[in-house]
Amino acid sequence: MRRLPLFAAALLAGCSAYQLGGPKPAFSRIEVLPVRNATARPGLQAVFQEKLVEDLGRDPRLQLGSGGAKLDVELVTYRRDGLTTKSTDAYSYSSYRVTIVARCTLTTAGGQKVLFKDRAFTSVATLQLAGDSAAEERSLAPGLLNDLAAQIRDAATTAW
Repeated sequence: MRRLPLFAAALLAGCSAYQLGGPKPAFSRIEVLPVRNATARPGLQAVFQEKLVEDLGRDPRLQLGSGGAKLDVELVTYRRDGLTTKSTDAYSYSSYRVTIVARCTLTTAGGQKVLFKDRAFTSVATLQLAGDSAAEERSLAPGLLNDLAAQIRDAATTAW
Protein backbone atom coordinates (compact mmCIF):
# COMPACT_ATOMS: atom_id res chain seq x y z
CA MET A 1 0.00 0.00 0.00
CA ARG A 2 2.83 2.41 0.77
CA ARG A 3 4.39 1.79 -2.65
CA LEU A 4 1.53 3.45 -4.54
CA PRO A 5 2.08 6.96 -3.04
CA LEU A 6 5.85 6.65 -3.64
CA PHE A 7 5.26 5.61 -7.26
CA ALA A 8 2.84 8.51 -7.81
CA ALA A 9 5.32 10.99 -6.30
CA ALA A 10 8.13 9.68 -8.51
CA LEU A 11 5.91 9.88 -11.59
CA LEU A 12 4.86 13.46 -10.85
CA ALA A 13 8.45 14.51 -10.17
CA GLY A 14 9.55 13.04 -13.50
CA CYS A 15 6.82 14.85 -15.41
CA SER A 16 7.43 18.22 -13.78
CA ALA A 17 10.26 19.05 -16.21
CA TYR A 18 8.08 18.46 -19.30
CA GLN A 19 7.73 21.45 -21.63
CA LEU A 20 4.94 21.72 -24.16
CA GLY A 21 6.39 21.51 -27.66
CA GLY A 22 9.76 20.04 -26.70
CA PRO A 23 13.10 21.73 -26.01
CA LYS A 24 13.32 25.46 -26.62
CA PRO A 25 14.87 26.33 -30.01
CA ALA A 26 17.78 28.77 -30.36
CA PHE A 27 15.36 31.53 -31.43
CA SER A 28 11.86 32.64 -30.50
CA ARG A 29 10.90 34.41 -33.75
CA ILE A 30 11.13 33.09 -37.28
CA GLU A 31 10.60 34.85 -40.58
CA VAL A 32 9.67 32.72 -43.58
CA LEU A 33 11.02 34.44 -46.67
CA PRO A 34 8.92 34.13 -49.85
CA VAL A 35 9.22 30.58 -51.17
CA ARG A 36 10.86 30.36 -54.58
CA ASN A 37 9.87 27.80 -57.21
CA ALA A 38 12.45 26.31 -59.58
CA THR A 39 10.12 23.51 -60.71
CA ALA A 40 7.94 23.37 -63.80
CA ARG A 41 4.79 23.34 -61.61
CA PRO A 42 3.42 26.91 -61.48
CA GLY A 43 1.75 28.09 -58.30
CA LEU A 44 3.27 25.39 -56.09
CA GLN A 45 5.25 27.94 -54.08
CA ALA A 46 2.17 29.92 -53.01
CA VAL A 47 0.44 26.83 -51.62
CA PHE A 48 3.65 25.70 -49.92
CA GLN A 49 4.28 29.14 -48.40
CA GLU A 50 0.84 29.01 -46.79
CA LYS A 51 1.35 25.45 -45.46
CA LEU A 52 4.80 26.26 -44.07
CA VAL A 53 3.66 29.43 -42.27
CA GLU A 54 0.62 27.59 -40.91
CA ASP A 55 2.75 24.68 -39.65
CA LEU A 56 5.36 26.93 -37.99
CA GLY A 57 2.59 29.09 -36.49
CA ARG A 58 1.19 26.10 -34.61
CA ASP A 59 4.43 25.66 -32.64
CA PRO A 60 3.84 27.29 -29.23
CA ARG A 61 7.56 28.07 -28.83
CA LEU A 62 7.71 30.32 -31.91
CA GLN A 63 6.31 33.61 -33.11
CA LEU A 64 6.18 34.41 -36.80
CA GLY A 65 7.77 37.64 -37.93
CA SER A 66 11.06 39.42 -38.47
CA GLY A 67 13.75 39.97 -35.87
CA GLY A 68 14.78 36.37 -35.29
CA ALA A 69 15.70 33.45 -37.51
CA LYS A 70 15.19 33.58 -41.28
CA LEU A 71 14.05 30.57 -43.26
CA ASP A 72 14.81 30.66 -46.98
CA VAL A 73 13.07 27.93 -49.01
CA GLU A 74 13.21 26.97 -52.67
CA LEU A 75 11.22 24.18 -54.30
CA VAL A 76 13.84 22.59 -56.54
CA THR A 77 12.30 19.33 -57.78
CA TYR A 78 8.89 18.08 -58.81
CA ARG A 79 9.24 14.71 -60.45
CA ARG A 80 6.78 12.04 -61.56
CA ASP A 81 8.38 8.66 -62.29
CA GLY A 82 6.37 5.83 -63.84
CA LEU A 83 6.30 2.59 -61.89
CA THR A 84 6.06 -0.71 -63.72
CA THR A 85 5.06 -4.09 -62.40
CA LYS A 86 5.60 -6.08 -65.61
CA SER A 87 8.21 -5.88 -68.32
CA THR A 88 5.46 -5.34 -70.92
CA ASP A 89 3.94 -2.19 -69.40
CA ALA A 90 6.92 0.14 -69.84
CA TYR A 91 4.93 2.58 -72.00
CA SER A 92 1.62 2.38 -70.21
CA TYR A 93 1.97 3.28 -66.54
CA SER A 94 -0.90 2.93 -64.10
CA SER A 95 1.02 4.26 -61.10
CA TYR A 96 3.66 6.91 -60.53
CA ARG A 97 6.02 7.98 -57.76
CA VAL A 98 5.68 11.74 -57.24
CA THR A 99 8.62 13.45 -55.54
CA ILE A 100 8.93 17.04 -54.31
CA VAL A 101 12.23 18.37 -52.99
CA ALA A 102 12.70 21.65 -51.13
CA ARG A 103 16.12 23.16 -50.36
CA CYS A 104 16.28 25.32 -47.23
CA THR A 105 18.67 27.61 -45.39
CA LEU A 106 18.05 28.70 -41.79
CA THR A 107 20.04 31.58 -40.31
CA THR A 108 19.96 33.60 -37.09
CA ALA A 109 21.74 36.70 -35.78
CA GLY A 110 20.98 38.70 -38.91
CA GLY A 111 22.33 36.00 -41.19
CA GLN A 112 25.62 35.66 -39.29
CA LYS A 113 24.91 32.24 -37.77
CA VAL A 114 23.92 29.47 -40.19
CA LEU A 115 21.97 26.64 -38.56
CA PHE A 116 21.68 24.74 -41.84
CA LYS A 117 22.44 25.68 -45.43
CA ASP A 118 20.96 24.25 -48.63
CA ARG A 119 19.52 21.29 -46.73
CA ALA A 120 17.27 19.14 -48.90
CA PHE A 121 13.90 17.90 -47.67
CA THR A 122 12.06 15.27 -49.72
CA SER A 123 8.48 14.08 -49.77
CA VAL A 124 7.34 11.11 -51.86
CA ALA A 125 3.89 9.62 -52.60
CA THR A 126 2.52 7.03 -54.99
CA LEU A 127 -0.11 8.10 -57.49
CA GLN A 128 -2.53 5.38 -58.62
CA LEU A 129 -4.40 6.45 -61.75
CA ALA A 130 -8.07 5.54 -61.88
CA GLY A 131 -9.75 8.40 -63.71
CA ASP A 132 -8.77 12.02 -64.27
CA SER A 133 -4.98 11.82 -63.95
CA ALA A 134 -4.45 15.60 -63.65
CA ALA A 135 -7.00 15.95 -60.84
CA GLU A 136 -5.60 12.90 -59.05
CA GLU A 137 -2.08 14.32 -59.25
CA ARG A 138 -3.25 17.70 -57.93
CA SER A 139 -4.92 15.91 -55.00
CA LEU A 140 -1.50 14.56 -53.93
CA ALA A 141 0.08 18.02 -53.58
CA PRO A 142 -1.48 19.02 -50.22
CA GLY A 143 -0.26 15.84 -48.50
CA LEU A 144 3.21 16.12 -50.00
CA LEU A 145 3.50 19.79 -49.05
CA ASN A 146 2.21 19.13 -45.51
CA ASP A 147 4.89 16.46 -45.11
CA LEU A 148 7.61 18.84 -46.36
CA ALA A 149 6.41 21.60 -44.02
CA ALA A 150 6.49 19.22 -41.03
CA GLN A 151 10.02 18.07 -41.91
CA ILE A 152 11.26 21.66 -42.19
CA ARG A 153 9.53 22.69 -38.94
CA ASP A 154 11.08 19.74 -37.09
CA ALA A 155 14.55 20.56 -38.43
CA ALA A 156 14.20 24.28 -37.68
CA THR A 157 12.95 23.83 -34.12
CA THR A 158 15.37 21.13 -33.05
CA ALA A 159 17.42 22.35 -30.10
CA TRP A 160 20.76 23.60 -31.44
